[in-house]
Amino acid sequence: MSNFMMNVVAWVLLLLVILTLYLIDKVNQLAKLYENPAHAQPVTETPAEPTPPSDILFSGLEGKKLWDAMNGKQVEGFDPNLIEALRPHYEPILRAHITATFQDGVDDAAGIENRVPNSERQISTARGHIQSWLPPQHLGSIYRNAREYGGDYAKNPDPDVLSRLKQTIDSVVDMMYQRVNIPNDTPYSQFLFKRPGQPDEADASGDAVLALTDQTGQAEVLEGGNALNQGLEHVQAYEDQQRQDLATDTVTDVPFNPPVAADAKTA
Repeated sequence: MSNFMMNVVAWVLLLLVILTLYLIDKVNQLAKLYENPAHAQPVTETPAEPTPPSDILFSGLEGKKLWDAMNGKQVEGFDPNLIEALRPHYEPILRAHITATFQDGVDDAAGIENRVPNSERQISTARGHIQSWLPPQHLGSIYRNAREYGGDYAKNPDPDVLSRLKQTIDSVVDMMYQRVNIPNDTPYSQFLFKRPGQPDEADASGDAVLALTDQTGQAEVLEGGNALNQGLEHVQAYEDQQRQDLATDTVTDVPFNPPVAADAKTA
């Protein structure tokens, strides 16, 4: 046998030995894992967050398609009578989207850069969630007014500025409600423009009544104290007068016995 063949056979045998040792080591590791399963490293997978179910009432009608349908546009695959029946259920979605946009503007007034509000927003409903879409020009107007309300106005309150902001918000909201043919019974300015820590009108009037009551009570206490002092003075004067009258009556009631002459006693 030539040297070349001997070298080939030697290398093959060496490889077989190495492979055999490797397989023995793997078998031993598997046997240990089988005998001690507690020491085995479990494979951990991050559970995916469950996606909230879509609102079945608006199934297939979301986003801009929903807005277009509420604006009276024909949406393929949806009966106009069905759209009309969904209109009352759309009002809470519209209200939630507008309110959230206004709150974003108030929150961003603390220092976040002015941004364009997203036209799409996921709104939670009693049956799950729905993707809402509103025109960006309307949302931008609401956001800018809310940002001014939470920023410049909060630092320097001005009744004229507040009146302007309220009128703007109510006008924009009324326009949106008219476009979707839904009546807006309560102006948004009645519940949106409430700064944190600012008392309600009822609370303010209650505080005023309480302050007035306190002042009135103090006045009544003072007046009552003065009247009591005057009454005590009158009682004291009356008692003094009674003592004087009693002393006078005592002196007057003493019987007068004139002196008897000596001659009269003898007789």
